[in-house]
Amino acid sequence: MNNSQIQRKILELISAPGFRPCKIQGIMEKLELDSGRRKHLRRILKELTDQGKIRMDKQNRFRPAHDEPETEEVLIKAALSLHPQGFGFLTVEPDDLMVEGTVVEELFVPPSNMNTARHGDRVLAKIVASTGNKRGGNDLKEGKIIEVIERGSTICVGTLKHGGGNWQLIPDSPRIKGPVRITGFTGMTPKAGFKAVVDLEDRMDPSLPESGKVLELLGQAGDPGVDILSIMRGHDLTSEFPDKVMEEALAFTKAVTPEDLKNRRDLRKLMVVTIDPDDARDFDDALSVEDIEGKPGWLRVGIHIADVAHFVKSGSALDKEALLRGTSAYLVDRVVPMLPEHLTNDLCSLVPNQDRLAHSVFLDINTHGAVKSVDSCESVIHSKQRLTYEQAQTLLSGGQVDGITDGVRDHVLTLARLTRKLRKTRIREHALAFEMPEIRCILDENGRVTGFSKKTGIEANHLVEECMLMANREVGALLAARYGTAIYRIHEEPSEEDFQQMADQLRQLGVEGVPISRETLNEVISRQMPEPLRQAVTLTLLKNMNRALYSPELGEHFGLAFDTYTHFTSPIRRYPDLVAHRLLIALENDKPKPVDDKELRDLCRHCSERERAAAEAEMETQRVKMFQYYDEKFQAGEKGPYPGIISSILFKGVLVELAESGQRGLLPFPAFQDDYYEVNETGTRATGKRTGKVMQLGDPIEVMLARVDIENRQLDFSL
Repeated sequence: MNNSQIQRKILELISAPGFRPCKIQGIMEKLELDSGRRKHLRRILKELTDQGKIRMDKQNRFRPAHDEPETEEVLIKAALSLHPQGFGFLTVEPDDLMVEGTVVEELFVPPSNMNTARHGDRVLAKIVASTGNKRGGNDLKEGKIIEVIERGSTICVGTLKHGGGNWQLIPDSPRIKGPVRITGFTGMTPKAGFKAVVDLEDRMDPSLPESGKVLELLGQAGDPGVDILSIMRGHDLTSEFPDKVMEEALAFTKAVTPEDLKNRRDLRKLMVVTIDPDDARDFDDALSVEDIEGKPGWLRVGIHIADVAHFVKSGSALDKEALLRGTSAYLVDRVVPMLPEHLTNDLCSLVPNQDRLAHSVFLDINTHGAVKSVDSCESVIHSKQRLTYEQAQTLLSGGQVDGITDGVRDHVLTLARLTRKLRKTRIREHALAFEMPEIRCILDENGRVTGFSKKTGIEANHLVEECMLMANREVGALLAARYGTAIYRIHEEPSEEDFQQMADQLRQLGVEGVPISRETLNEVISRQMPEPLRQAVTLTLLKNMNRALYSPELGEHFGLAFDTYTHFTSPIRRYPDLVAHRLLIALENDKPKPVDDKELRDLCRHCSERERAAAEAEMETQRVKMFQYYDEKFQAGEKGPYPGIISSILFKGVLVELAESGQRGLLPFPAFQDDYYEVNETGTRATGKRTGKVMQLGDPIEVMLARVDIENRQLDFSL
């Protein structure tokens, strides 16, 4: 059924004589919709509620709009995302999008309604009358925070300052209003200008300043390494592990013992290879491929994943620390691992020419690239070859690589023929095919930036990616069929408003003639256009997308065009993958689900938050190194010109993204002395009032360095 048919069915159902109000699950059952359409149905119910055609009571049941409404106060529990300017948004969890008599996805909280809440806190809030704040031309639903239920973090990192006999901390994060009043030091001698970690105390009165005790001195601001350490502490990242965790990790002395081989499938004779980046230190996935006897053209692909669940048992110190971290973080100059190196780089790692424990998923694929059979098991493998992406690409291009046998080469070529077909099928089914180059800082032994590298995806990357996507999709389907609620990776489709905003912004860029929808996004990006414009178009589409997250409820992955999807293939570095392994092991052994639904909800929320924290830390460490690089250039008089493109247009000027590094800085409008520029409503174009000269997103431009502010991480340009 399409949207209009579902809407009609809902209205007929709710208005029918004898209808008894019911929740979303009841409506799904009455309309005979499968669980994969739950979030789609939720959006339709929200639209009907917003239009006043139906309503929802305080028990979260849907009923006719003409029923007598309740007047009780609407309360919401949600996570706060705080903007540096002091306002925030409450993001309601997917399971609770419709709560207490209304349909709510997001609440805007003005600074005056913030109470004592901080970024990342779980809070109790109530819906209040809108004060006219808008986004995208639409009124925002507003909320007022009543109390903080759970602190996201109490850690604040900043620079110590002394004055008037008192110590203060100037926070690094603009989301924490400073200065922070220091109430004590834990056995250390304070020094002005030092970076410090403070444990913030709870405030009873939001008008009072933040305060707290200093837990750690990180070193003089500006000293080597202090910058990255400050960012790590600000995001609750640490490379050190507690003693108990290290004891458990080091207690494992062998990767495989005779006892481990019991009840495992022995795959050591199978041709298995790993394909990873040149600088990879842990290998958590390996691949095999075989012809299927009696079925010409059919292939059996094996995806073999490090069996981390064998070493990290639920409830152990290792497990609790891995859950706390949620993910490994890949910073500009180091990796902050989820698990100790003894496991990640040694015992769990699928190194070549060594027996290793794995969890294997075999997919039988027909000549059309369709998966016809899935088989999974705990296994032991023996990787025959470690390939880098570059070596694999050489083989795919018809070249030779020293030390690579004909058997390994044929193995890679067979996989490539299959994954080309798989990738084409995904794109045909409207999976997004956007690619943005990855820019990384090149550091010397002292952590100083010497240049930048720009990587784009090559076919060898796609080969591995398609195999991992297949495994994640099929494991997700197995978990959904057996358990229903599990741990999934979901990515919701943009709303109609988001699609409309994309279309409006693309029109301002001169990209017209295609109605923006799921089916046309790839068509837009594949059009012939100059590279700066292509980048601007891609950014425009991406910034109007929803964020992918973990959910206990099955939902679609819009970007991949998958109805079922989980994360299973990287348990060394992602905790949700470890949970997926435990669920699959229980399924294979016909055992009950090892985690209950409440645990799954908490896991998904926590892991999504830790993923965001790690991503923010990764970006911040890149940025701070880039600012140091441009500060050195500025101080040395090497001010430009630097080529770039206009990546954003603000009312005070244009943001320019430098071509060599991707670093952005502001070119203020007063720098353009030829005219006075006016910005259009969508922020995609600036037009000279006198000359009519137009600047728009994606336009190439050359700029000079005008100011580099490392402390506040701001870069200003001139012409």
